[in-house]
Formats: sequence, C-alpha cells, structure tokens
Amino acid sequence: MNKITINGKTIRYSGKGGISISHDKVTIGGVEIVSLEDIKEKQINIVINGDIENLSSDDGEITVNGTVNSVTAKNGNINCHDVLGDVETKNGNVFCGDVQGDVNTKNGNISRS
Repeated sequence: MNKITINGKTIRYSGKGGISISHDKVTIGGVEIVSLEDIKEKQINIVINGDIENLSSDDGEITVNGTVNSVTAKNGNINCHDVLGDVETKNGNVFCGDVQGDVNTKNGNISRS
C-alpha cells in the first residue's frame, strides 16, 4: 500500500488512479479523498512513497519516492525518481532520475541524477 503525506497528514493509496491536489482538495481517480482546508501552513509539502500513475498539483513541494507516469505542478519544486512520461512545473526546480518524456520548467532549473 502506497502512502501520500501532505504536511504530515498521511493517506493510504492503492497506486491506481491519478492524484490531483487542487483547490484545497485531494482527489484520487476523480474521487475526493480529503480536504486540506484545515492546513494552516502556506507551504504545502507532498511526499508520495510508492509508485503512482499521475500527479498534478496547483502548489506544493512534490517528492515522489517511486516511479510515476507523469508529474505536473503550477508552483513548486518536483523531486522524483523515474518518470515514464513528462515532468512539468511552471515555477520551480525539477530534480529527477530517468525521464522517458519531456522535462519542462518556465522559471527554475532541471537536474537529472
């Protein structure tokens, strides 16, 4: 069972279905799992332990400790292992392993290990 941790709050996750974090809501496969309205911190830290299909987030520092098909963020750094598709952030740095698709950032740096 995979885990998603957002600012210390952990959610168990099967690894199936895309994850979206937008407008203070976490949805998996289109189903709302949890509301983040009670999180007071401005900085959102998202840590995924395990493989996931896709992840998109409006804001937040994203770390994926596993393989992911694609990762997209509007604002925030992305740190991930292998990516089977694309990685994109508008404002942030990207640190990743092997990427089979494209890696893009408009305002930031790209570093591959």
